[in-house]
Amino acid sequence: MAYIDGLLGEGERILIVERRHPIFIAGRLALFILAAAVLVALGVWLGSAVSNLAGIIVGALAIIPLAVALWRFLAWHREQYIVTTARIVQVEGIITKRVMDSSLDKVNDILLTQSAMGRVFNYGTLEIVTGSEIGVNRLDALADPFRFKRAILDARSRMRWDDDRRVAPPEDVTRLLVALNELRNAGVLSESEYLEKRAALLGPGAR
Repeated sequence: MAYIDGLLGEGERILIVERRHPIFIAGRLALFILAAAVLVALGVWLGSAVSNLAGIIVGALAIIPLAVALWRFLAWHREQYIVTTARIVQVEGIITKRVMDSSLDKVNDILLTQSAMGRVFNYGTLEIVTGSEIGVNRLDALADPFRFKRAILDARSRMRWDDDRRVAPPEDVTRLLVALNELRNAGVLSESEYLEKRAALLGPGAR
């Protein structure tokens, strides 16, 4: 997590981190591991039936699919989908890093697509529509997409609430209290968070 920690702004916190569902990397790794096993078996057979040198050469070739499998696993592990208190961040790359982020205040809509297989294994694709030039930030094969989507919606609601609170004149306190109560009823704020924000609005001694 050290790399993404270095990208965070002052006061920005990580709320959730997800990756592509393991089922995708498992299927790809299985092919390379099977190829390595076949090469090792062939090397053993050649060593006994033809010559030790031929067996060693063929068996050593198993290193190639194993190295590819390791590289693909690392690429999967380093690709992260992250929600912070301010942004949605996508990080990928082992040596060369690529970071794409979308500010929460620019998110206009979130489209979740799940196939039948996705519902069974709990993965899906999130398309995050923003007001930026990119337009759509696509997160493919995301594990636990509902949890990730809820994290985005909750973070965006909290951000808007904090923005309203910073700019609101004193006469809008009543409106903000109503909005605060609605956030609590919707489950966006816990009871303790609700009481803390209510006390901050009303000042010391508020009940």
